[in-house]
Amino acid sequence: MTASILRHPPESMAETLRKLAARAEAGPAADVYGSGKLIEDFEVKIAALLGKPAALFLPSGTLAQPLALKLHCEQRKNMNVGLHPTSHLVLHEHDGYQKLWGLTGHLLGDADKVLTFDDLKAQDPADVAALVLELPMREIGGQLPEWNDLQAQVNWARQHNIAVHIDGARLWHCPAYYGRSLAEISALADSVYVSLYKDIGGIAGAVLAGEADFIAQAKLWSRRAGGNLISFYPYILAAEQGLEDNLESISEAVAYARKLGPMLASVPGVRVNPATPQAAMFHLHIEADKEFLTQLISAYAEQHDVIVLAKPRAVDQEGNSICEISVGRSTMEQPPEFWLAHLRRLIGKLKER
Repeated sequence: MTASILRHPPESMAETLRKLAARAEAGPAADVYGSGKLIEDFEVKIAALLGKPAALFLPSGTLAQPLALKLHCEQRKNMNVGLHPTSHLVLHEHDGYQKLWGLTGHLLGDADKVLTFDDLKAQDPADVAALVLELPMREIGGQLPEWNDLQAQVNWARQHNIAVHIDGARLWHCPAYYGRSLAEISALADSVYVSLYKDIGGIAGAVLAGEADFIAQAKLWSRRAGGNLISFYPYILAAEQGLEDNLESISEAVAYARKLGPMLASVPGVRVNPATPQAAMFHLHIEADKEFLTQLISAYAEQHDVIVLAKPRAVDQEGNSICEISVGRSTMEQPPEFWLAHLRRLIGKLKER
């Protein structure tokens, strides 16, 4: 493919494994059940990035987040958690936080908007032992609360002895918007989860960070839940490589997205959410049938050797297809004007139908 708007340059499994093999030659021995220099040094590195005393590598965020919430809730003897209606735990995990972890969710705020301090003030604090703050919020195009409002939300939680957990699957985007370091942002929370495969480009994996005693308990629960595999070294090596390849470029990707989003909004039949992107991602709402647009995107890629859109991930209330744009090094290999020209051409084909 000559050009792709999809995040990072594609790499085959064989290419990835060759790169990791070369990295492994110069590194320490494989980890064993969460111990060893390879994994422990990596956990220390991520903990330092996030400004937390300790961190734990886990195979997925789907394990990391409910595990963290369970610990916070057990400490407060209250198994209720506050979640935005678009939280990954609500939409994409088949209610695992309730059915496997014994938690009860209270939905806070409007599904189409960021969570706000006003939303929390309307909530009985006795109903919530832990609050999940997703930064940025993926399902609404990577939107973020303003810093002052975010601080007010955290202060509200602190006043009521409510734990704050950051769903930071894409937390790497936030320093560019807030003008603050990852550690300064993470200082708002008792625990933080970050993904190692989305923007970082690892194979899989997550890190949960927090106080040392909290992480010690998390290790115990990871073992109970089957998350403490005999070795994680392929995932650790891939995450280390991804950090080297991609972390520094994410702030540039945020700036690029802020330029690209409004340009694409100029195409008739296309709406950008949010109008000015706040993260290295945004959503396009396109006046087109989802199935037909999916076919058109594939046909366009074959004809022009350009992937101009991700396939639609959802349909909005008006029946428009929603395509997610996640900006990465692959996107930025071309100027924004390149993507604008190709999107105009693709949307033009919709009208020929």
